[in-house]
Amino acid sequence: MSVPASTIEAPGVPRTRPPTRRRGRLPATPMERALHWSLLGVVTLVFAFLVIPILIVVLESFNSADYLSFPLEGWSLHHYRRFFADSAWVEATLLSARIALLAAVIATVVGTVAAWGLARSTSRGKGLVFALLYSPLVIPIIVLAMSYYFTFADYKLIGQWQMVAVAYSVMGIPYVLVSVSSALQQFDPELENAARTLGAGMTRTLLRITLPSLTSAISAGALFAFVIAFDEAVIILFVAGNDSVTLARKLWDSVRYDLTPTLAVAGTILIAVCVGLFCLSELIKTIRERRERR
Repeated sequence: MSVPASTIEAPGVPRTRPPTRRRGRLPATPMERALHWSLLGVVTLVFAFLVIPILIVVLESFNSADYLSFPLEGWSLHHYRRFFADSAWVEATLLSARIALLAAVIATVVGTVAAWGLARSTSRGKGLVFALLYSPLVIPIIVLAMSYYFTFADYKLIGQWQMVAVAYSVMGIPYVLVSVSSALQQFDPELENAARTLGAGMTRTLLRITLPSLTSAISAGALFAFVIAFDEAVIILFVAGNDSVTLARKLWDSVRYDLTPTLAVAGTILIAVCVGLFCLSELIKTIRERRERR
């Protein structure tokens, strides 16, 4: 068997390797470098456009002035103390959390059951059912708000926070449906067949086999449903009446009549809740993946 001359190493001569491009290094040609820096600049501008207004709101909540101003005139926690000392703001925050929690529970149950049923159904009409459940994401929010208003007004349900939660749950169902449906596409149905072969009924199979495998998808859908219901401001203006004043509606009223840094405090709390929930979701997902790897 002949050996190529290029593979023969002379004694005392170090072996040379063809140059390889390391991962993470800049592109070699000028055109590639120009494209790389252009894309990086565009991404940076978009990121700054999205993040800088949020940072300004957070910084404004620490403003020592009694009115909205930027740059800040000083640093103070005065408006945080004012926020938590005002029962109207506190009650609005608690009501928003209560409505969002009930809406997330309803959306999670309905969306999960619908996704499981559609995934196991062989009916020709399941595409239409999926489209109907997904439609709240397509229909303009103002149209939904008006339809809720006329429906609740006919049955004298305006102002009841439970009905507000039901309205918000309709908006959260598509997120749960899409999340769980995507997870079911990767789920092996043979696991359910094996469980039934071993004597488990449909309910036990669903509770012991299917749902534990969909925990991450269900949690993600529930998280989106909660966040949407917590900070939604259009529907609440139509169906809340004078009794159900959520944090989003309190913010809207304050923007119209009382422009103070307390608004920034409320906005910061909304941002903190949303970011905190997403971070908690990622943490739970990471812990779960590490346990599965073990």
